[in-house]
Amino acid sequence: RENSFYVDTVRAFRDRRYEYKGLTKAWKKKREKATDRASRKHAEDKELLFESLQVAHKCILNSFYGYVMRKGARWRSMPMAGIVTLTGAQLITQARELVEKVGRPLELDTDGIWCMLPESFPENYVLDIKQADGSIKK
Repeated sequence: RENSFYVDTVRAFRDRRYEYKGLTKAWKKKREKATDRASRKHAEDKELLFESLQVAHKCILNSFYGYVMRKGARWRSMPMAGIVTLTGAQLITQARELVEKVGRPLELDTDGIWCMLPESFPENYVLDIKQADGSIKK
């Protein structure tokens, strides 16, 4: 059984994390384009702030899973814990399959993928992601 309060709270933290990740990237670009020392320092400070906030939100999001598994927790839910585990496993499997098409995976976990890519692989690579509504997101 899904608990609306719990799910809404997790979504809010996830959405806020994505917002902070976007702001981190935006301030990184501003830092790279800064022409004077003061502007560069301001952009560096903002980039660090938003990177720290997104990492903090990531840690909190990870703790939500542990909470639903804890006996005695108000919103304990083995089905929700199972969905989290299954979704994570599916994402890691899909990531491995994608990497195997272009390189060689070395290690995969919930934090990322270490892999060897051919020297010809571009430094920056953009994936087109098909959304549930059929639209494409870069």
